[in-house]
Amino acid sequence: MSTRPMTVRQVGYPDFWPVVLERHKKLFAVTQTLGPTIDDLFSVAHTEPLHKVCRHLAKMVANSLGAVFLLGMNGYGIDAIKIARTMFEAAVTMAYLKKHPEEFDDYFDFHFIVAMKRHRYMEKHAPQHLKRVTPEGIDSIKKGYARVESRFAVKSRWSKRPFSELCADIGLEGHYLSFYALASNITHANISGVMSQADPEPGVLDVDLAPSEQFLKEAFITAHGMFVLAVSEYIALARPEKQSVADKILSDFDTAWKN
Repeated sequence: MSTRPMTVRQVGYPDFWPVVLERHKKLFAVTQTLGPTIDDLFSVAHTEPLHKVCRHLAKMVANSLGAVFLLGMNGYGIDAIKIARTMFEAAVTMAYLKKHPEEFDDYFDFHFIVAMKRHRYMEKHAPQHLKRVTPEGIDSIKKGYARVESRFAVKSRWSKRPFSELCADIGLEGHYLSFYALASNITHANISGVMSQADPEPGVLDVDLAPSEQFLKEAFITAHGMFVLAVSEYIALARPEKQSVADKILSDFDTAWKN
């Protein structure tokens, strides 16, 4: 077996970058200076639990925007779609919680439902790893679960309402039925998702491999839109003095995508 260190000659497709930059030049023109804006926006911590969680969600969305750009630049539109889907979920959750703060406890306490599922899995399948958890930690999970369990008739989601209803409640039902349905099919690799990745060349029944422009626009516009939604909702909730930032990123979105 060779002991020579592995070298990475190339990651991605640099020759494809000019194609993407030219096709989406308005988008990249308005997003190139986001770094300092994001750093400043998230430079303040919070003590209010809802504000803290929404700051966390907004930061996750902002970080994922860069990941979508990185994948898209190299022609991985299908994979960028998967990340944009998670941005959609985070932004919807955040906007819904801002509108319905009375449901925040359910969102937060769902941690104990997840933790108990993990605990029971370890008891059954990995008891040796359970020994690494302190008795205090296990006791906290059990007590927390006992306290909140009755509030979760459906143990697979934090809200009493399905995600589709959360989307509809904040005015994104159309996005749920279009983008989110497509992205979910792709993520879950059902037959619809598999067929959506077919090579566009006539007579070619195979997956369209990178670099490709397939789904780049859908990934970019959704990721950019969810960034705007998440940041704007966070500002309205916890940083109202930064309203000019929300106005600017919304104006930039219109510049990038409106003909």
